[in-house]
Amino acid sequence: MSQTTDRGGRRIHFLEHGEGEPIILVPGLGGGARVFGTLPRRFGRNGFRCLSVDPVGLPPSGPLPDGEFVFDDAADDLIAVLDATGVERATLVGTSLGGKTALTAAARHPERVARLVMLASAAYTSQRARRVYSFFQTIAEKLEPTEFAVVVAPFLFGRTFHQNLPAVVDDIIRATRPTADARALMQSQAKALRSFDGLSLCQAVRCPTLCVAGLEDTLTGVDEVRTTAEAIRTAEYLEIADAGHTLLLESPATFDAVCSFAAARS
Repeated sequence: MSQTTDRGGRRIHFLEHGEGEPIILVPGLGGGARVFGTLPRRFGRNGFRCLSVDPVGLPPSGPLPDGEFVFDDAADDLIAVLDATGVERATLVGTSLGGKTALTAAARHPERVARLVMLASAAYTSQRARRVYSFFQTIAEKLEPTEFAVVVAPFLFGRTFHQNLPAVVDDIIRATRPTADARALMQSQAKALRSFDGLSLCQAVRCPTLCVAGLEDTLTGVDEVRTTAEAIRTAEYLEIADAGHTLLLESPATFDAVCSFAAARS
């Protein structure tokens, strides 16, 4: 079901699937609800009320005020989705940049976040990570839509996924054509990522947290995810073998781990 809510003039679009324990899926750089594919339905079939969000800046959500992505605003938008659906507390599942948004929400609104899952996401920004974000900002600005996925696919997916499912990778490359809105959002998000410092946010997190690293991830380092888990006193750390940056797509074990963690009682 497609829904829209408004927070102070910010129009937020989201999709809802299933019934049960509420979870919100928070997409990564330049992405929206559609990047999760069939995953929201799978969560719905596994006993969850799954809400997947289109960030402000990416239609059908409204435009970014002044074209600037701000993590605090994006985090508050997640809480607005909870308000719109009558949900008091939910598990936030964020991938990459979405993990940082979810972390920000858990720190700013601890009473609304039951559990936190950060997939291929780190709380601090190393110099190497800043170079990665600059790379994405540049290609979002310079590349043609047909070129984008060809360039980023080697980094998004792990070696095993490339080896075992080359036809799937080819299909994703052919289907990925970032719109002008998506590329503009990606540039703004990449700029915000370069100055993100979430270590102080980690100290404010009260809820059970799961930090998951793919051992074949070339974008977010395993050490960066592990350091994040160590900074959150309520966190568990999990490594997934044979998977890269797109953990939920590449690894059934990641989906199972998220379901088990989100269904657990505190």
